[in-house]
Order: sequence, then structure tokens, then C-alpha cells
Amino acid sequence: MKNHPRPSACLLGSAVLLAAPSAPANAQDSEAIAADEIVVSASRAGQSINQLGDAISIISAEDIELQQLQTLDDALERAPGVTITRSGGVGQNTQVRMRGFTSKHVLVLIDGVKLNNPSEADNQFGIDHLLLDNIDRIEVLRGPQSGIYGADAVAGVINIVTKRPEGPLEARGSAMYGSNETYELNAGLQAGGERFGFSSSISYFDTEGISLSSRPPGNVERDGYDNLTMQFRGEFRPTDDIDLSGWVRYTDARNEIDANFLPADNPGGLPGFLFQDSEGFNENEQLFAALKGVWRTFGGALEHTAQFSYVDLDGRFVAPGQEQESDGRTIEGVYFATARPVDRVILIAGAEYRDESAVFEQPEGFAFALIDDSIHNAAGFAEANVEIVDGLFVSGAARYDDNEKFGGEFTFRATGAYNLPEAFDIAGVDSKLRVSYGEGAEAPGLRQLLGSSATFRGNPDLQPESNWMVDFGIDQQLENGLAAWSLTYYIGEATDGIFNVFDLQTGISTPQNVDSPVEMRGLEVDFTVSPAPWIELRGAYTHMTAALESSDRQLFGRPKNDGSAALTLRPFPGLALTADGYWRDEFFSDFPSTFEMPGYSVYNLSAVYDVSDRLRLAVSLQNIADKFYEEKLGDSTYGRVAQVRLTARY
Repeated sequence: MKNHPRPSACLLGSAVLLAAPSAPANAQDSEAIAADEIVVSASRAGQSINQLGDAISIISAEDIELQQLQTLDDALERAPGVTITRSGGVGQNTQVRMRGFTSKHVLVLIDGVKLNNPSEADNQFGIDHLLLDNIDRIEVLRGPQSGIYGADAVAGVINIVTKRPEGPLEARGSAMYGSNETYELNAGLQAGGERFGFSSSISYFDTEGISLSSRPPGNVERDGYDNLTMQFRGEFRPTDDIDLSGWVRYTDARNEIDANFLPADNPGGLPGFLFQDSEGFNENEQLFAALKGVWRTFGGALEHTAQFSYVDLDGRFVAPGQEQESDGRTIEGVYFATARPVDRVILIAGAEYRDESAVFEQPEGFAFALIDDSIHNAAGFAEANVEIVDGLFVSGAARYDDNEKFGGEFTFRATGAYNLPEAFDIAGVDSKLRVSYGEGAEAPGLRQLLGSSATFRGNPDLQPESNWMVDFGIDQQLENGLAAWSLTYYIGEATDGIFNVFDLQTGISTPQNVDSPVEMRGLEVDFTVSPAPWIELRGAYTHMTAALESSDRQLFGRPKNDGSAALTLRPFPGLALTADGYWRDEFFSDFPSTFEMPGYSVYNLSAVYDVSDRLRLAVSLQNIADKFYEEKLGDSTYGRVAQVRLTARY
């Protein structure tokens, strides 16, 4: 059987990834190994990437380390179909939009645990404080996945997989220092054997930062950020047929902000709704924990999986004349059985119960507001994955959710992947055709239903949003491993979309279901070319249209075109040099959504050198041209930034 190419984003041309300094000289061997990689977010059973009809990106631990990526938004910045909008420096509010959908439609998981925040206005989980220490890989699954995961997955899934303990006892540590008085310290310990394993890590990040506000007057006060993250994972295998594991992750973060608005008569004649320097801060505590058990019976033909998870997200916002406190808690229990009656068939069925509670209070500013409520959801789901003939894989997933406030909702997803045999393929080229279709549903959040202040009124008559999307793709690679490329085309529609409608006369914002559907379509292209073992070129291009049918105008924060490219050179073993860049064309600002932002491009340089088998030195220079640009009107981005990091393992 041929070495089939990976799906679209698995080429990772869009992620501008470095290859390891010790990467194998034979590029074809490297691709063959990657083609068998197991993906856990596209199916609860976990499948080889060759079997998947989904569009998916994988960002590995090696990619994270070699690019010196610090936060999740750094890693997602160039993933195809994904747009990142960050307000200011590290730790500031960040929006993730996938194929035109907003953050609330993107499900974020850590090791399969859902991380949405019921105390947020629209239930979304902010990725602002997710540092990437001790991460094994990040899976970015595009397209509706409600048939597997339910609500919050109508646009796709971002699954963060932490490192499993393995091998003899190992200690590691790293130290980074960079521009804006930024430093990061990491330390970890891990060991894993046949019956027992553990891993633990602690990281501390601190920076004086940059001003959140990008426009004068003022805006020279730095808004700092610090983040302490600790995590522990333990595994126990009492018998060959039973696996037990548990993990906990805790984050304590604080970021300074600008909360005052420019005066209407400011010297620059700028809009009065832009922020200017002021006192203020956000404090966030995040606690994620899970227990999981797997029991294999009938020689592995029937596998039982049970998982219990707890997520607690506390937040506090303080600014002159304002204070807000929130607490979102989610308790979830999942059980499913995986049957393998024959070699080519995997069947899955299970149930899930989820309880979400939210407390939100605003004791100062914009009138007192209080929310103290909860909502639960029970679901049943089933999935089938079948290899029809050699190289032809189909899958289907269906799910029924019974929401306490909105009743029942049925969603499903279907995919197909066909690895073309030699008789139908182009000589010297391996090809895979794929297709996926999914439907999604997203219920309103508690704050959207109940409101949270005198200026944000809830709407108890809101209805769940719904959508469908289909994508078609082809993945190809040269059999000699010198090049690979991928194309994906998608089209979809979202109905009953919830938008905040602002009344200029009363100053009150209210969420409402809009009558006009949102139409989405796009093209995602990525490629990699490696004509010699010491050189590699990667690139990506995305064209995306997302607009209300009634207006035919692109929604805010979504450039129609963007792309990226990276050139990596390995002049000798142990050294990797990379020049990369990315660009966006013009787009509308988040606020006001009628203001068109100019396009921009940013270029970076990095070098990674293995001083020895246990010591690595990395240097990076971001935004080498010191270019001024904005992802949202009035919010800062980084100028030229330099960093150096030393990592040791023992």
C-alpha cells in the first residue's frame, strides 16, 4: 500500500513550522511516518490521519519548541481557515474565528475536556492565558463537529493534547528573556513505565508589556502581564486491560488594561470610543481537572471509556468606577463503548451529562447586575467508522442533546476519504480525495438570556443558532517526498445567528436572532517543497467569504484573503534557520464594524541550535521591519521584538 498524503492542514504549510535540526535526511521517510499519525479529535476512537475526511491541522511539540511559540494564539496565527484578533500584547483579550464563525462557535478542549465558560456573555472560552509548556500537540479540526461534541463545536474544534509520561526519569528546564522586559521560566519532571507514569511542570511568564491602546494621545503606559501555570498528570495500568489516568492544570494570571475612552474633542480627531491609557486590570484563575478510565474486554474488541471532568473559571475586572466578578463552573461525565467487530469497522455509542453554572456580578459601574443560574444538558451519541474497500473510509456521527432550557436538538456529521490506488493515480503522485458534511447547533449563553447590566439587556426569547457546512479536498504528494500540496473548498450557511444590536438613543445593547442567514464559503491552499534535505519552503493561502445574505458585506474581523510562507535552511546538523512572514488584506474592525482596516504583512527570523544532546539555544526576531499595524482599531500590536531562550534536559 502506498504512503498516503496527510489531509490539507496536516502539511502545516500555513503554520510556518521549523523542521527539527536533527530531522532525517530522507524527506519521504518523514512524510510516511506522519501519514500514520493518530488524531483523537476527529473521532472518539482516534484514527490514523489517512482515514479522515476532515480538514485538520496538527501543530506538534517540536514545532512549538523550535518556533519558540508561547501562547495558543501564537500557534494558531497562521492555521488555514483561522483568524486571530488580539487586543494588545500577550494575555489580552483574544478572538478566534474559524471559517467565518466567532469564538463562541469554536470548541476548545484540553485532553478531551471541554473548556467553554458559562459566565462569559456568549459561553466562549478565552484562549488568552494558555501557555504552551508541556504540550504534545494541538489539533485544529475545521468544520461542524456538533455530531460528536454537541454545542460550541459548530465551527470546529481546537484540541490541546498534553505530553504523556514515558521513558526514564527526566528533568527539564528553560529560561527566556526578551524585549519589553519579558521573561519566562519553565521546569518539569516526568517518568513513565509499563504500569505507572507521571509528569509535572510549572511555568512563570512575566512582561512589562505594551500599551493596550495604540493611538495617541498618550498610550505610552505599559500594560503588563504575568502568568503562573502548574500541571500534573498521573497514569496507572493495574492490568493489561485497564488504564487509569488523571490530570489537573491550574493557571493564575493578571493583565493590566486600558479602560478609559478618548475624549470626543481629542486633538487627533479620533473616534471617542477608542481606549486610552488608564488604570485597570483583569485577574483570572483557571482550574481544569479530569479522571479517566479505559477497560478493554473480549480481547480488545469492546472497550469502555468513562471520564469525569471539572472546570472552574474565575475572573475579576477592575477599572476606574467599574468592577465585575464572574465564576463559571462546568461538571461533565461521559461514558462510551467502542466496538471493533471486524478489522474494518469501528462502532461507538455513549452518553454525556453536563451541568453549567454561572455567577456574574457588577457591584460598581453601569448599574448593579447579578446572575446566579445554571443549566444542564444530557446527550446520547453514536459513531461509525468503516473501511469499505482498501483505501476508502467513511464515517458518520449522530447526536441528540436535551437542553434544560431549549429542549431537544439532533445533529450529525459524515465524512469520506479515498486514497487513490495506483491504477487511478497520477504516476509519481500519491493522492487522497476527501469530503465532509456537518450540522451544528449553539444554544444562547446565560448572560445572553438574562443580561448583565443596565447597558446589556438579556433576551429570554433567543433561539439556538444552527448551521451546516460541506467541504471538499484533495491532498497530494510526490512519491519521492520532494513536495506536497492540498486544496480545500467549503461552503456553508448559519441561521438564527445571535448578534448584539446597539440602540444609539438608549445606549442599550441587546442580543437578537437575525433573520438573514450568514453565508460562508472559502478556499484553503497549502504546500511544502523540499528539493534537498537542507532546505524547505512552506506556504498557505486562504480565501474566505462570510457575509449576511441581506447585505453581502464581509463580517468584521475576517479578511477575505490572507497567507503565509516560511523558508527553513539547515546549513549543518543541529542548526535550523527560518525566515517567515504572513499577510492579511483589508478587513473591517471589530468595533466599529463599519471601519475598514488596512491590510498588513509581518516578517520574522528565528534560529535554533542544538549545542549538545541536552542543551538547546534559540533566538528569534519578530516583526523585523518594526511595522505598525492593528488587528482591531485602537488596539496595539507588537513592534520589533527579540527573544533568546536556553533549554536543558537531564
